[in-house]
Amino acid sequence: MIGYEFLLSKITRPMMPLKRPARIAPVTRIEPRVDSLAIPRNVAPAEADILSHVLFALKHEDINIPILHEALNLVPAEEMLDTLLAQPASAYIRQACFFWEKANNRPLPGDPGNLGGNYVDVFDPQAYYTGQVWERHQRYRVNFNGIGPYEYCPVVLRNDKLEAEGSEVLARLNAWVTDPLNARILDRVMGWAYLSETRDSYAIENETPSPDKEKAFLQAMEHLRDKTPLSEEYLVQLQNTVISSPLAHEQQFRTHQNWLQRGGHGALSVRYVPPPSDSMLHLMEGFMRMANAEDEVPALVKAALVSFGFVYIHPFIDGNGRLSRLLAHHCLNLKGVLPDVNGHPAILPLSIAMRKNERQYLETLESFSKPARALWDVIAISDSDFTFDFRSTPLIYAHWAGQQAATFVMDCAKTALEQSLVEETAFLLSYDKAFELINKSYELPDRSINLLIQWIRQNQGKMPERRKNAQELVSLKGEQLADIERIIAAAFGLEAKT
Repeated sequence: MIGYEFLLSKITRPMMPLKRPARIAPVTRIEPRVDSLAIPRNVAPAEADILSHVLFALKHEDINIPILHEALNLVPAEEMLDTLLAQPASAYIRQACFFWEKANNRPLPGDPGNLGGNYVDVFDPQAYYTGQVWERHQRYRVNFNGIGPYEYCPVVLRNDKLEAEGSEVLARLNAWVTDPLNARILDRVMGWAYLSETRDSYAIENETPSPDKEKAFLQAMEHLRDKTPLSEEYLVQLQNTVISSPLAHEQQFRTHQNWLQRGGHGALSVRYVPPPSDSMLHLMEGFMRMANAEDEVPALVKAALVSFGFVYIHPFIDGNGRLSRLLAHHCLNLKGVLPDVNGHPAILPLSIAMRKNERQYLETLESFSKPARALWDVIAISDSDFTFDFRSTPLIYAHWAGQQAATFVMDCAKTALEQSLVEETAFLLSYDKAFELINKSYELPDRSINLLIQWIRQNQGKMPERRKNAQELVSLKGEQLADIERIIAAAFGLEAKT
């Protein structure tokens, strides 16, 4: 075992499994593989000590802060200082010293002297998406430049294809909003998008919102235009808005343990356990700093980290799922990438796409929730009462790999644009065209015209036989109905199917 896998064998706490462990293999150079990182034997650490494998991991593997944090708790200060003095120019021992002080919550004793040289970034900007310099450690000349601060910093490897797709989706959204042909129907499409986002966000949780709940969620969506930075007060306000029952309203982030339960019996019914309540304020403070930060992280990648990160922390007893999806829109608007439609941001109705891809949504959630659940000992006292013992570190909730979440949200954004906004726009334009032509040619009530369009369009350009004797059609003759069929078929491009 080498690198992080070796460190895991020395750490007493259970940790999240490695996605791609380093393994010695008969290769001449380091080769990334699907399930491992192939390492030549001569590159692997020669010594079986923790610090050697920490330095190897920092040099060759992806940054994994929870493991580094726990492993460096086991390294004596004297060993750290001796290695630093022996290799003062090494970026990796300087980074290791930075993490050692975080892990041990104290400065490294002794005087390494003036190290000099350039500052080294914890996250290589060529390999990772990075944020601002949250900390500039003068002693070791190290910059902590993660997407978020040390207290909450998801990790996402750069992906040029994903980044290009995001830029294209947002450019097409802006082009759709500014297209003069769409000007007269933008309000209607956005009204549909906001309502559909509301209903599908509830539907993901197998719930049909009552009129009160629907109104409440729409009110929360209205807050998007304010571009209010996240704070405990603001998130509590949103939670109180999306939860219609005053009995479930929160006044602050949770102060006791919650969990997600679905099916099964006893402890097996507990599907996910979010972080312990005593780590809640620390995690949420870091989360909100990350969410509010101005950075160059691609907007849809950042929205994924905010949305999934919020639901992983689960800071409220109720409403976390709906709020997490709302916060994706909040993040996009806070970053200024959503064009304005008469004072409201033009949202991409992501929940519609998430509902269409529920299996992928569940897989993305479970890519974190399942291994996190395995780090808890849960004992059932009754069907709804459990004891919880967390055996790992809250850092696993603060430093998680965001690639899968970013990819999923990107797919949802493309679906939301192509299969929701664009299709709804085309539908409304066709509907208006058909309505106008029928209204000019025939003296029919609006309701009758609407029903005619609905029935004939749904039947691929022909009036259904069972509808031909409907009360709304008694005034129409056969040739008139045939003409209306042609108008509707032409407006919706159904000629070939008639």
